[in-house]
This record gives sequence, structure tokens and C-alpha cells, in this order.
Amino acid sequence: MRRQSNCRILKLSLFALVVFRFMVFAQTETEGLKEFNGRVKGYMDLQKRVSINVPPLAKAETDPAKIAIHTKALANGIQQARANAKPGDIFSPHVAKEFRQIVRGELHGKAGTPSRETVKTGNPTEEEGAAGKMVLAVNGPYPDKAPLSSVPPGLLLNLPQLPKGLEYRFLGRHLILLDSMANLIVDYLLDIVPKA
Repeated sequence: MRRQSNCRILKLSLFALVVFRFMVFAQTETEGLKEFNGRVKGYMDLQKRVSINVPPLAKAETDPAKIAIHTKALANGIQQARANAKPGDIFSPHVAKEFRQIVRGELHGKAGTPSRETVKTGNPTEEEGAAGKMVLAVNGPYPDKAPLSSVPPGLLLNLPQLPKGLEYRFLGRHLILLDSMANLIVDYLLDIVPKA
């Protein structure tokens, strides 16, 4: 009886060790993701510096006009501070390669069909009656009346977590990094969603 108990404890300990190693491996940050997180932090620091010069908005503010004024002022400040912003400032080539692997891994083939359908939900280029072609520009505004795409939960679990105010969204087959506080496109990756 004691021998069975020791054997069971040994098996449970071994299982716990395997699970622990898997969790540590899964949480290991690659160089590309470290670079991405550093660039995101730099952007958020810039946003914070700019927001100091923007008239504050009450946390419980519900007046759309006041919210729009605040958002526009923040956007203008960020656009001026990032006047030379270009594609790849956040999604550098090294980062882009890793993101493409993650996104395509989740959305590729038959197994990715449900996730690709999720990407189409709210996607401005996929919605019925979409208002024509949207301009994709770093440091440019996201159209106020355009819907926001859904991001599959499985994909969100595999992508780096973003700080409050930044969101992953899709515009057609392109992944965008959206500053929802300023309603600006921070950066984007073209043609990241597989066609089928």
C-alpha cells in the first residue's frame, strides 16, 4: 500500500514538473516579441507625455461632444509627436515575421476557417454596405463610423497582451494596431490573413 502511494506521488510530481516546464516554455518571450513589447511601451510613454497637454476628461464623462474633443486633441498631439511615423515602427521586419507565424498558425487551413469567419465580423471591408475603400495609414485616423473587427479569442491568447488603450483589429486582410484612446492607426501588417 505504501509503495503504491509513493508511486502515485512520484507520478503526480513528474506530471507537475512537465506542466510547469510547459508553462515556462509557453511564456518565454522571443526576441521579436521583446522588441515588440519595447516598442509598444515607447508608444505608450509618448501617448502619456502628449496626454499631459490635453484637457482632461472626467472618468464618467458621457457627453459625446466632450469625448470627441478630447479624442481629437489627443490624436493631434500624437500625430505631431510622430510626424515621421511609418509602417514598421512597431511591427519591425523581425516582429512582423513572428506575428505572421502566429496569425497564420491560427487562421490557416480548414482548422482556421472559424477564426477567419470571426475576423470578418465587424471588418469594415467585409460588412454589407461598407463605405468604400478605407485608407490605411500609420498615424492616420480610424474612421469614426467604421465598425471594428472581431479578433478570434485563440489568436488573442497567442499574441502579446496589449496595454489598455491599444487593440488588435483587422481591416480586410491586414492587422492593425489601433490606439482606441486617440482613434489612430499606430501601425499595420499587410496581407496577414490567409485567403483560405
